[in-house]
Amino acid sequence: MSALSNVREMARADAPTFTFARAMSLLAGLAVVGVEKVMTCAELSRSRRQLAQLDERLLRDIGVDRATARFEADRGFWG
Repeated sequence: MSALSNVREMARADAPTFTFARAMSLLAGLAVVGVEKVMTCAELSRSRRQLAQLDERLLRDIGVDRATARFEADRGFWG
């Protein structure tokens, strides 16, 4: 055997095999991450809507003025 064929064999032995199960596992992982991202964005949007509905007393309690609350409430879920 030549040195080149030895290198090829070693490369094949260490290369990870790509199977259908591995592909499905990767796709499932991506789906979970996607769902988590959507849920996080929905929660952020809901929290900002609730912040916009707080009265002056509650805003003072949390240390936020009306302008800051309005600014945060107007931001999109991506911001």
